[in-house]
Amino acid sequence: MQNRIWWRFFARRSAICYFVLILLFFAGFLRVAVIARTDYAEVLKSHGRLKLEITNLRGTIYDCNMVPLTNRKTKIIAAVSPTKRAKDALKTVLSDKEYTDLCERLDSSDKPVLCELPEEVVCDGIMCTTVFYDDEPVLSPHTIGYVNSDNKGISGIQAAYDDLLYSKNSAYFAYACDGLGNILSGVQGEIFNDTSAVANGVVSTLDINIQNIIEETANPLTKGAVVVAEADTLKIRGIVSRPNFDNLDIANYLNDPSSPLFNRAINSYAVGSAFKPCVAAAAIENNLGNTKYTCIGNMQIIDRLFNCHERTGHGFMTLEYALANSCNTYFFNLALKTGGSGVYKMADSLHFGRKIKLCDGVYTANCTIPQKDKLQNEAHLANFSIGQGDFTASPVSMLTLYSAIANGGKYHMPSLVEGTYKEGTFTKYNSGYPTKAMNEATAESLKKYLQTVITEGTGAAALPKTVTAAGKTATAQTGKFENGKEILSSWFCGFFPADKPKYIIIVFCENSSLQTESCAEIFAKTADKIVSLSVDKY
Repeated sequence: MQNRIWWRFFARRSAICYFVLILLFFAGFLRVAVIARTDYAEVLKSHGRLKLEITNLRGTIYDCNMVPLTNRKTKIIAAVSPTKRAKDALKTVLSDKEYTDLCERLDSSDKPVLCELPEEVVCDGIMCTTVFYDDEPVLSPHTIGYVNSDNKGISGIQAAYDDLLYSKNSAYFAYACDGLGNILSGVQGEIFNDTSAVANGVVSTLDINIQNIIEETANPLTKGAVVVAEADTLKIRGIVSRPNFDNLDIANYLNDPSSPLFNRAINSYAVGSAFKPCVAAAAIENNLGNTKYTCIGNMQIIDRLFNCHERTGHGFMTLEYALANSCNTYFFNLALKTGGSGVYKMADSLHFGRKIKLCDGVYTANCTIPQKDKLQNEAHLANFSIGQGDFTASPVSMLTLYSAIANGGKYHMPSLVEGTYKEGTFTKYNSGYPTKAMNEATAESLKKYLQTVITEGTGAAALPKTVTAAGKTATAQTGKFENGKEILSSWFCGFFPADKPKYIIIVFCENSSLQTESCAEIFAKTADKIVSLSVDKY
């Protein structure tokens, strides 16, 4: 009896142990299966298919009318299998040379090869997809920027919005393969081409029509810039820097002594007389708009003579004709009467002395402006009054002054971006609210005076054939010498039409001795070509 009880206990215990062993065995088996399956999936992922890369995908930069400035062209790329049927289907589509080259590549391979086609072909053994690409230099490369070999943005808008534009994805064809790398027969290949990555992008303020115009009219500038902006919004519709460069061949320009990669449109220079309207605005705001002065060709300030460019003198001058003739001594006198604080306040209200944010990640260089205390010195104030001395500004920075005059005393900050597209959603770029720099009456007076500059003064060459205009000429000393002669930069800043301004144009030349056309002539030619684009009456 006792033996029987012991035997039952032993049998029950053995059964439990056996059951536990079975459970452990199955658990181990399942674990091995999972690991094996995971490893196998990785093998399939890396070795289980043939991948034919076509191109990297990157978002698009558009002009303000949604015309692509990058990803401008499309082409049809096919993956062609080495079969007689696929070859025959392409015989009438390709040229003789293209067909011969394709057949040679197919005959030397047992796998599909890539081929560009003029049209889509539907046939077994041929897969087609459309990709975007650029094979010509982009317009305004200094502004649009360029990418590196990894398709990452390096400069301009390409760099500023790289997080949006960059994509890790590429367009490619894929074929399933066996363990030996042979394409599985009877299994259709796949096309991977995520067009949503290309649709994401930046809508710039540039207008391709205006941009094309200034790409041409800026050609007489060996070193310089042209900027066109809407007078009321200061959205930049066209911007070029010279010399130009090819964004598809950056290495060719790295050691060029003329520094073509340097963006002269947003870097700062001595401005010269193009700054005089700012001094005029400060004077008018301080009830000195009726100031009269007789120019004798020079003016003694402290212990030295400050000269006018007209060494024999301009004679009797009013503010209107001092601007028209760009009389230096008149503005020395006007600035001294207005006072350093008054001139500084106007310059500061126009954002001079600071960099300008043109969009997320793109800024002008810092302008320089004399310290307010320094302008208590009459000599420094005199230099400041004619845009010399410690004052520098970029061509883009000059937009604020001429916009305030053209736009009733107010201006927006210049901008380069309308907004962004991401996954079909448009987000508008906020360029802020307008700033009031001067009274409307002051702006109206200066608008009239700047028209006189063109009709009766130094800016005669800036008069367009098709529209009225207003603006200011300038020649600025740089303090740099070449062959014993000082290099002078030149400017023309203005707007058109004169009475109801629509566009502002800033033209800058770094070395006026190298110009084949003056800045004023470039202004006039640019204005006429822009007018020819529109059916609006100016």
